[in-house]
Amino acid sequence: MKKQMNDRRIRGGLVMAALASLSVAAAACGVTTQQEMQLGADQAVQVNQQLPMVTDAQLSTYINQLGNQLAAQGARQDIPWHFYIVNSDVVNAMSLPGGYVYVDRGVITHASNLSELAGVVAHEIGHVEERHSVQQLERAQGANMGLTLAYVLLGRQPSGVEQAAIQVGGTAVFAKFDRGAESEADADAVTLTTRAGISPQGLPNFFNKLMQLRQGNPSVVAQWFATHPTEEQRIAATQQLINQTVPRATLNRLQTDSKAFQTFKARMARYPAPPAQSRTQ
Repeated sequence: MKKQMNDRRIRGGLVMAALASLSVAAAACGVTTQQEMQLGADQAVQVNQQLPMVTDAQLSTYINQLGNQLAAQGARQDIPWHFYIVNSDVVNAMSLPGGYVYVDRGVITHASNLSELAGVVAHEIGHVEERHSVQQLERAQGANMGLTLAYVLLGRQPSGVEQAAIQVGGTAVFAKFDRGAESEADADAVTLTTRAGISPQGLPNFFNKLMQLRQGNPSVVAQWFATHPTEEQRIAATQQLINQTVPRATLNRLQTDSKAFQTFKARMARYPAPPAQSRTQ
């Protein structure tokens, strides 16, 4: 609990800084790709300054190679993609508008193979592919509201102080993506991994692993469940989609693991431990 409070203070400190740039963007009549890219770039600067980022060149190269391999299978070839690892042992991932994807170290620690990590990364790419955060921004425009990225930066319902900055009519808005958006991102992840030659089975497998972790070590996955509504029905829907769209013969030929991933994971394990405020109890 202490860890979660410390980590939330770090992420919470980004919220007020985010308000100004987001409010300016919300004044526009629709969000263009250029505005989306600028918004993401502005927020990425703040995230990278305030969260403990992994700076090892080999680790960064691997996550960007994997991310770009997946993103290349999608429709958003109009933006540059950027992939980062956060040195935190919580299991979580997030995306910002314009192609900025962040994976917490805890995801890598708990991923058994390439397909599980690829599924998580592809899911976050899916949010950008579908412009989910941009859609939320555009909905906020329609109600004359400035939108913060609280749902990304906090990973939880904002506190009373934070709500004072972002609420309208007493109702906090857009604390996280809804289940419909999560399902769309899951579907995109199945498509992207399959096209990239990686088994989409890693995504539901990782979801099942998270459900088990929630039972035995809930603090590790608390942020994931706060920002990614995950339940057995969603896992079953993802599995059903794989069964319906990826022939068994094709699935059997797709890559599940690689020596490069295992080397990457081993190097990640040797990286300096997360700072105290980013550790679970």
